[in-house]
Amino acid sequence: MILIVSDNRQRSAQLLMCIKRVSEDCDIVCASAGVIQRCLQKRYPVVLIDASLPLSEHVELIRQLQLNLPDSAIILMAHNGCDAERIMGLELGAQDYIEYPFNPAEVQARIRVQLRRVEHRLQQDNNGQKPIRIGSFSIDNSYHRAELDGKCLPLTAKEFSLLHFLASHPDQVFSREQLLTCVWGYHYGGFEHTVASHVNRLRSKLGKTAAGVNLVETVWGVGYKFNSACLLLAQSA
Repeated sequence: MILIVSDNRQRSAQLLMCIKRVSEDCDIVCASAGVIQRCLQKRYPVVLIDASLPLSEHVELIRQLQLNLPDSAIILMAHNGCDAERIMGLELGAQDYIEYPFNPAEVQARIRVQLRRVEHRLQQDNNGQKPIRIGSFSIDNSYHRAELDGKCLPLTAKEFSLLHFLASHPDQVFSREQLLTCVWGYHYGGFEHTVASHVNRLRSKLGKTAAGVNLVETVWGVGYKFNSACLLLAQSA
């Protein structure tokens, strides 16, 4: 199921014709008409936003989608795109960013990638994926909840995905390029600074341990890792 959010009938019809080659189950809704309520009713795996206005006009919609539908993939279709808007869209939590004029085959391929990612995540949840617990830290993908020292962490969908991935591989070091591939998707090369900004926001929400150590640790010249040792040491102290 795919939802197209657009205020332009001609473009939405063009997108519908393109996307129906991927899924016959497509709906169109006006950007100003209850998008969140529509999504909550049907739980679309992919939401495609036809961003004819500057991205700043769609910020609140993207935030509400992230808050209410953390498992849905957001794809932005930009008419007057630029690097600043692309970066802003990705940092807000969109999974992909495509500029007009677009290649229909490429759009279809990117939608298939997001559908596979959503399906894989749901299969993991249905298979009873166990919560990760390390010392006073826990993260549960099934309930989309992360806690530290008994307090719930207010994470965006992308922050949660990044933290869950790192915590799933404690103490393993990942480069920015690897994290872009595993958490954002294969087509984000050249936007490694997006990882750094998400890590910085994660650190501000996680805080430091009593020993002054970051849970998401920088390994200089290599990348980042989830520092499980500091949690286990704190538990044994």
